[in-house]
Amino acid sequence: MSQTGQEFVCSGALCRCDKGLLPMPLTVTSNQTVTLQGRLMATTLDKVFPPFGTCAVKNNTPCVPVLLLWQDYFEQASLVAPGCHPLLEKSTIKCAIGGTVSVLRTMQLAIPGPPAVPQAESLRTSSMAQCPLLLHDDADDDA
Repeated sequence: MSQTGQEFVCSGALCRCDKGLLPMPLTVTSNQTVTLQGRLMATTLDKVFPPFGTCAVKNNTPCVPVLLLWQDYFEQASLVAPGCHPLLEKSTIKCAIGGTVSVLRTMQLAIPGPPAVPQAESLRTSSMAQCPLLLHDDADDDA
């Protein structure tokens, strides 16, 4: 199973409407207790965005989002009430005027993992070169 789009969405997540001009942050209002990395987790009840600039469907007049229901959310858990599910990076919500809002950035902080094998070997070699005692071969002592 692919893990693409499985990251949870946090308050301030940058979202865009495919019919709007500007990306905008999501404001979390449904949940004031459950956090991830110090940020409130967004749920299917969160639909508060500033206008996405101008709306292509409305001849580039100011955007006034009329959001329907979130799709592709995390169904296995409810946060603060039944039916209040966490949003995922792949979640989308349709606008009644005609656009679709999607998540650009979840606002989770990237946590670095271990370096890839070639990078780890390069790091080990450069560290060993800086400390010649580590390069000493015990087999030379037995000769």
